[in-house]
Amino acid sequence: MAGWRRRLSGAVPIICICGPSAAGKTTFAAHLAEQLRSRGRNPLLIACDDYYRSGWSPNSRYGFDTIDAIDADQLRMQLSAVRYRQLSSLRSYDMRSRKVGSRSLVQPYDLVLIEGSYGPQHFLQAVPISLVVYIETPLLQRLVKRLRRDVSERQRPALYVVRQMLQEMLPGERRFIHPLKRCADMVLRGYDWDIEPVLSRIE
Repeated sequence: MAGWRRRLSGAVPIICICGPSAAGKTTFAAHLAEQLRSRGRNPLLIACDDYYRSGWSPNSRYGFDTIDAIDADQLRMQLSAVRYRQLSSLRSYDMRSRKVGSRSLVQPYDLVLIEGSYGPQHFLQAVPISLVVYIETPLLQRLVKRLRRDVSERQRPALYVVRQMLQEMLPGERRFIHPLKRCADMVLRGYDWDIEPVLSRIE
């Protein structure tokens, strides 16, 4: 899809950053937001991970690595409302306790950056998106990064994480995430991105 062709008058443009687990989406979104602020923009960051279901029983095949683990109705509703600045709070999710909460939305913003592996599948055809960026990183790098992240930040046993990656993450990616690449306006590879083309498309 062309960069801004789906933008509607009066709506805040939305940039979607998607791709496999541990590909660097969160880091890229934060870096993009920093660069946009330096150019006078006010981006709002939203993570699809904040829309995981509370009390949800993991899928027998994919565990939490499935679009079914995401509260699709809440995600679409809040993303649609945030386009017109109609929300005072956004959903949040604690990856350690797996409990749902909320965060205040008081900052001014003129652009939304939403990133995630599971979640874009629910809104790419339902909510007008101005630009879709797919982050693609070599598998070995991603596996090492996810192992370190889940053990240190989410307090999960290393063997559990390895089993989860091999038995649930990889099948879930093939089924749900790889098809998103066909929807992308831009594909960035590796952790050493060239951010300028993305900034150019936004500006």
